[in-house]
Amino acid sequence: MNRAMRKRLQRLAESKGPVIRRDTPQNELADTLYQRQYVRTLEILQMSEEPARKAIRLCHSVHQASEEGSTLGYQLHQPKLDCHTGCSWCCHQPVRTHILDAIGAAAPVLSRPLDYSLPSRSRQDLARSFAPCPMLVDHQCSIYRHRPVVCRAYQSRDVRRCQQRFQNQEVDANIPVSLELYGLTGMGQLATVKVLEELGIDCRPVVLGLAIRALQRDFEGMVADWLDGGNSFEDVTVL
Repeated sequence: MNRAMRKRLQRLAESKGPVIRRDTPQNELADTLYQRQYVRTLEILQMSEEPARKAIRLCHSVHQASEEGSTLGYQLHQPKLDCHTGCSWCCHQPVRTHILDAIGAAAPVLSRPLDYSLPSRSRQDLARSFAPCPMLVDHQCSIYRHRPVVCRAYQSRDVRRCQQRFQNQEVDANIPVSLELYGLTGMGQLATVKVLEELGIDCRPVVLGLAIRALQRDFEGMVADWLDGGNSFEDVTVL
């Protein structure tokens, strides 16, 4: 982390952080989750350790916040969901996710070279692709414990619609999800992304499979450059 970035980090750490709204229980809960992860992100970034280790620690904290938000969302809204083990209709698409999620997903599979490519990284072309995620093995997510936040948050109320979307290759299919649960599950990541953006760290979405493949070639180098404000993920970003 360069000198200018360290100064910005120090200023953020000295600020009071986001203000918690208390107008409704939902807003207070969401803002509490957000503020807690915002502060935790600053604490981790100030730690004196190797960039790769710091990034993995940060990713784990985001996933922990995601699970906490999901649990609270279930308790508060009790949504009726239709997802179950072995159902992988939503896994047949190029996953667009945050760089930090890609780092967390790549860490446990660095020794397992990935053969994955796409003809295009444009949003339009990615939306038209129904190829399986390269992390999908025998209808199971092979990195389930380390899966991206978007995968944790995306839970369907009607699996039949997910199946129809895949079988009919419906690009603009409307899948019913619990928006309240989706929002609370992703709240921690929003806080971390806000801190990273304020520090000038690249927060553009990347294609998960392409990012993992790139990280397998130079994990520590790419992560160190990224945390220093570099563009090491340029070739795997969504266009």
